[in-house]
This record gives sequence, C-alpha cells and structure tokens, in this order.
Amino acid sequence: MKYKKATLQKRLERLEESRSKENARLTRVANNIGWGAGMRRTKCTPSFAKLDSIDEKIRNVKRLLAECED
Repeated sequence: MKYKKATLQKRLERLEESRSKENARLTRVANNIGWGAGMRRTKCTPSFAKLDSIDEKIRNVKRLLAECED
C-alpha cells in the first residue's frame, strides 16, 4: 500500500509524542518504587512492552518514509 509522505510524517510525529509520554510514565513508575518493606511487596521493574512496540512502529514508519523518498 502506498502512503503519502505527509501522512507518514504526521504518523511519525504522533508516534514520537506517544513515545515521550510512555517514557514519562515509566519514569513516574520507577520513581514511585519504594525501598525497604515496600520493595518486597511491589513489582520492582515496570513493563517496557509498550515502549518496545512504539519503537518498532517508529522504525517501520521511518523505513516507509525512506522508501517514499527514493
């Protein structure tokens, strides 16, 4: 399927914005992890699955943009 360059650029901007929001969320989650007794009762590492999927989408859009420019 052929995409217009402007559409791909808008999609890339939207994905990068959602990536920055996800980074902020992960930072908040990491900052809220307590030490001591709380450490034994909470999950110590946040999930990075959403961030990884956003990164994969960004790579795909950049690849499509490169193909558009050829």
